[in-house]
Amino acid sequence: MKRKAILYVRVSTDEQAERGHSLGHQEDRLRNYCLQNDIEVVAFFREDHSAKSFERPAFKQLLTFIKLNKKVVDMLLFLKWDRFSRNAADAYAMINQLLRLGVEPQAMEQPLNMEIPEHKFMLAIYLAAPEVENDRRALNIIAGMRKAMKEGRWMGGAPKGYVRSRDLDNRPCIIPGKDAALIVWAFEMMATGQHHIEELRRLANKKGLKVSRNAFWCMLRNPAYIGKIIIPPYKDEELITVEGRQEPIISNGLFYEVQDVLEGKKRKDLPAHSSKRDELPLRGFLQCSKCGRNLTGSASKGNGGRYFYYHCKEGCKERFRATEANDAFYEQLANINNHQKTLLSLEMILKDVILKNGKEKSTDLNKLQLEADTYRNRLTNAQNMMLDGLLDAVEYNNIKARLEPQLNKLIRDIASSEKKDPEANKIIDYGFYYFRNFDKLFLDADLEEKHRILGSTFPEKLVFENKKVRTAKDEDIMSLLLKSDKRFIEINKRRLKKFSRPSCGVASSGIEPESRASEALILSIVLRGRVVNLLIR
Repeated sequence: MKRKAILYVRVSTDEQAERGHSLGHQEDRLRNYCLQNDIEVVAFFREDHSAKSFERPAFKQLLTFIKLNKKVVDMLLFLKWDRFSRNAADAYAMINQLLRLGVEPQAMEQPLNMEIPEHKFMLAIYLAAPEVENDRRALNIIAGMRKAMKEGRWMGGAPKGYVRSRDLDNRPCIIPGKDAALIVWAFEMMATGQHHIEELRRLANKKGLKVSRNAFWCMLRNPAYIGKIIIPPYKDEELITVEGRQEPIISNGLFYEVQDVLEGKKRKDLPAHSSKRDELPLRGFLQCSKCGRNLTGSASKGNGGRYFYYHCKEGCKERFRATEANDAFYEQLANINNHQKTLLSLEMILKDVILKNGKEKSTDLNKLQLEADTYRNRLTNAQNMMLDGLLDAVEYNNIKARLEPQLNKLIRDIASSEKKDPEANKIIDYGFYYFRNFDKLFLDADLEEKHRILGSTFPEKLVFENKKVRTAKDEDIMSLLLKSDKRFIEINKRRLKKFSRPSCGVASSGIEPESRASEALILSIVLRGRVVNLLIR
């Protein structure tokens, strides 16, 4: 009886095509074979997927065709067994399935008679050989990739902000791309601690940095942006981090600052998400004067239209018109302009503090670097002792596990200590420009920008009481700047005796902080101006 066959050809790589396994070549040979052996070709299927499994589109169609045309086909013909499968276990299961459907799988160049027991040995060899080849190729690829990664080369797709390129030796590498500036912006915004991560992702998307939620989170955690490469654990090798050859996009200090925010070490309390209304710019930033909880806002219908109110949800009956609170806040922002001498004093004090702290910081940094060098030398000595046979691998791994966390902590401390702005005076100048023009900047901002200004400048919330807006904590510098000029002078006179003599060149009517805590507070206030500059520019 004349046999009827389905022809199946498969190729998955250019290398296989070069070896004579191209789809056209396979088809020609199979059709000539059928012509010479009086075999009728019933159907033909071509595949361009890997044979590691049978989850291949064309092979699924082939199975469906056989099931719909039972007893019409009795042979599945392909060139070699590695065209059929490169996984021995799956191949045996598929052979049994085809035989139950009345179809005999057969390789033109490696023919077998399944009724002869000894041929099953040959089948095992034919099926195992391509699987072994696949496994060996995979091991070689893994070894090559890990070697390249240990040399500092980035393997795989370029992270967001980088693009694939070639170095001087024509070897693949990654270089900063057009999105690099947006990556820096995203890290700087996250480092402020004033953004929910999803809110920041949406802002980044609007700026052109298209990235999913999970990818954005991974991006902020990726040390590739500071020039490092993580090599994942493999067999008995532990996870390690090496210096990469790519150009860093951000500084070590900024990266670790963001990690602190993500881990909750630096994040400030953010206002809860709520629907945004231009009539309620202070919603989420006002605190109830009676119970201390956050106030919300809503509208009520009345004669002539809708009226907006801030009110407490906890039943303490705190409720007042939004226009009264908004106007009181705008009015008191203008009071900051009445403290020009105070602002000048604070500006000069801050510049003096930065100069003094810079010298102390340099000394502390030298100590950290010496300590880090000590740990590096110990690790190097332990490695040399292991190579010389003086330590076994277990002892070396124990030493490494003890020293590496301490070294990594020192590296992180050094990165944080090294973080400095080469244009500190310009930042200070802008910070005080921000305070001198606070009311104008705030009134000209849209609602989203107003919320960012409030979040960066008043993290301790605001209270509306006795027709006035004040800060929740009276000791905050902002609480002093919001007071009327007369009230501020009274505070100066009452507290002036407690303060030390002002620095040379500082206006005598100003304020000089008593402690580093006060200095840090002033610095944080001025840097808020820089934060707002980043947000609204």
